[in-house]
Amino acid sequence: MIESADKRYTRSELENTLGKIRVLLYHRITMDKSIKKYPSIVVQANTFRRQLELLDRWGYTALTFEDVRLHLAGELNLPNRPVIITFDGGYGDVYETAFPILQEFGMKAVVFVLGDQMMRENIWDKDSVTLSPLLNQQQILEIKAAGFEIGSHSMTHAKLTDVHERVATEEILRSRMLLEILLNVPVNSFAYPYGLVNATIKKIAKDAGYTFACADYTGPALFGRDLLEIRRIVMPDTTNWLQFWWLLQSAYLYAHWLNWRLKKLISVVCRPTIPKDNIIDALDVKKKKEHITPLQ
Repeated sequence: MIESADKRYTRSELENTLGKIRVLLYHRITMDKSIKKYPSIVVQANTFRRQLELLDRWGYTALTFEDVRLHLAGELNLPNRPVIITFDGGYGDVYETAFPILQEFGMKAVVFVLGDQMMRENIWDKDSVTLSPLLNQQQILEIKAAGFEIGSHSMTHAKLTDVHERVATEEILRSRMLLEILLNVPVNSFAYPYGLVNATIKKIAKDAGYTFACADYTGPALFGRDLLEIRRIVMPDTTNWLQFWWLLQSAYLYAHWLNWRLKKLISVVCRPTIPKDNIIDALDVKKKKEHITPLQ
């Protein structure tokens, strides 16, 4: 059950309202056809335009997480077909290419940027895709002024599940503080770098004051069941309308969720275990080595 300032939402109510929201994930939108191909990160501009055309034709309305917050507070009604378009990484071509295309269609989006504005390039991508300039402060402010939402993507795009809890806290909390100083508005949304999240990282995000936090391939099938682990639809570089339509369907979301759950279950069941006797033998060997006197 989710509580807002005005009411408590049951699971059934969420499924009928928030459950219809589709959250799309993009990274880079480019017109450079020579760029090294990496479909889950790079989408060509003509493909992106075609996908927005389809969303518009099918009656989708672009929202932000702030709109969802207002809805939960009883201050805003959701449209029949809501969609939240998100961009991770704060790449410069989001401003150069995606921003004007979105404005053509009268759509807005949520752009997740780094708190450390001293980082100028996507150095975390150096082994997979061409390096790109990141959004600068002026570009971020211009996007925000156009009605887009700016969210946090940590300080330095660290793998939060791999670093010490203290470092993860710094990445999550400090990025929010610095972005709020820049934007002069609360920053309520966060995107986990690489989509990596666990219970500890989720709690840090909650304690840092975020209302919404986005994963990639994890979290409940439908929006609203866990606002701190929002599953997103990773958008491919395709103009196939049937494939694009299928990605937006509840059946796809449930199938994708079920596949994730099965993989998770299999990984637990098939996790190798060390027999107790082997552990005891290993300890005995270690003790014997400790008692060996080196030759003089």
